Amino acid sequence: MSALEPKRGKVVPLRRTRPSAADERASNAARTIRTKLSLLEGYADIMEGLSTDLKEQILGVMAEKTRELSAALQPFLDQSVEGRPPISDYRLVRNRTRQLIADYRVLLARLHQTMAQTGEPETTENLS
Repeated sequence: MSALEPKRGKVVPLRRTRPSAADERASNAARTIRTKLSLLEGYADIMEGLSTDLKEQILGVMAEKTRELSAALQPFLDQSVEGRPPISDYRLVRNRTRQLIADYRVLLARLHQTMAQTGEPETTENLS
């Protein structure tokens, strides 16, 4: 008898539990999602250095794979939508952020212009 063999009296047999239906669905969805993402990454790698016509064809295939990926993710998205603000709120915030950034750029340009007119050297310390 070799030293690697377990002694019969000390081995506890473990029962294999069958995964629940939800776990099985989640595993299948994860496998599908990983596959779709890998395909999309592969298509993106292939596109480097190809002609415009070939890129267009590959982008069409990528669009279809993206739709399939979205369909695979949809059951998980439906569960997490509860309690989230509507998409219109996100759009309003995004538009407001864009407007604030545009205003900031105008004001920053005006500040640079004013600093140039006063003759002070512009440094990051002066602008803070």
